[in-house]
Amino acid sequence: MKKIILILSLFILSGCVDPFLFSYAGGNVIYDMAYWEHVDTKEKAPLKTENDCFDKVTKNNPFSRDKYGQCLYEQGYRFRTSNLLYCFWYMKEECKDYNKFR
Repeated sequence: MKKIILILSLFILSGCVDPFLFSYAGGNVIYDMAYWEHVDTKEKAPLKTENDCFDKVTKNNPFSRDKYGQCLYEQGYRFRTSNLLYCFWYMKEECKDYNKFR
């Protein structure tokens, strides 16, 4: 039993096995790590605000993270993550695109 725990621990620490695979809602946990926070009130952006920006950006155009981030940024929201692993492990490209809106 100790050998199994040791081997499993080594796989997790080496990055060969994602620890979120063991949780029921792994994918949702990862996506909940990133959010848009208002500069003054420190509240998360309401879904309506995010949807309005999404609709504005995609109107007759393909989705662009740059334009979407700019829309939220202009309304006073900043990109935040609740876990450092989000940018360094899971969603590198998204963070790369949104870093200028922090």
